[in-house]
Amino acid sequence: MTGEPGSGSGSANRGTGSPSNDASDPIRNSVSSRDDGTDGRTAARRNEPSSPLSAATRIRRDPSLLLPFAVAGVLLAIVDWVRRHDPLPTLSLDDSVGFTISVEFDGYPTGVPETTRSLEALVDLKLPYLAWGIGLEAVALLVVAVAGSITIARALEEGAGVADAETESHSIRRVPAYFGLVVLFSAAGRLLGSLGELGLVLGIPLLVLVFAAMVRLFAAPAFVVTGAGPVAALRRSARVTRGSGWSIAALVLAFGLAAWLLTLVPLPYAGTVLSSALVASVHAVTVAVVRERSDGSVASDG
Repeated sequence: MTGEPGSGSGSANRGTGSPSNDASDPIRNSVSSRDDGTDGRTAARRNEPSSPLSAATRIRRDPSLLLPFAVAGVLLAIVDWVRRHDPLPTLSLDDSVGFTISVEFDGYPTGVPETTRSLEALVDLKLPYLAWGIGLEAVALLVVAVAGSITIARALEEGAGVADAETESHSIRRVPAYFGLVVLFSAAGRLLGSLGELGLVLGIPLLVLVFAAMVRLFAAPAFVVTGAGPVAALRRSARVTRGSGWSIAALVLAFGLAAWLLTLVPLPYAGTVLSSALVASVHAVTVAVVRERSDGSVASDG
């Protein structure tokens, strides 16, 4: 493994492995039938800056892109409150000792909850408590899946200059697949978290591998929204991010640090709501931009 998180054979690989993308992408198919690429908005999008700035530009044009994750942030805060008051063991950010800088990045757009529940907390529970614990975690992941699917779909449509009720309908149809991807990421994160302290010898190499994986899989949520299954989305993301490792690594760090900083806001549940509404929204739109540019789409950037 090389030192660069996204080292590979270069940008020539980006458009070579997905000949079925256009055929299986309902969003892009609907866009191509309605947008000839000659209006003023499309011309302006050809000059859009790099991914994070382009995401900010799209959100400024359409502030409603912030709405799904703003709602999700409120719902996640409610889940936090429920975790604090139910009888199952819960880990809280308030329990941390000292000041620790953290990169809060889960592989998919989401806010940072104030509480979490470890796998160990679900062991040896009676069936009603086990069902409750698993159900509450599933609700939290479903909230994130719905918000992510809607935001990415709308960002892709907005990038092509088309946004209508069909976008919402398609994004809702993709929620089950998106939920599957979120479950995969969450399960992997919880499994790694259950390993405990590994020391420097094992901990640092594992951290590097996890970070490299986050870089490679950055675009996976957008591929799910545009028609791929969770596993296929992971493969496509790994392929199209070759040659862009350092820029995407910077995005992962930026989003992770920004989410962590918002958790420091000294108001109950403010970190969860703000990290969802702001960081997760920009993350989702950025994923859509990376998805568009990865296959040389002319629908959004000319």
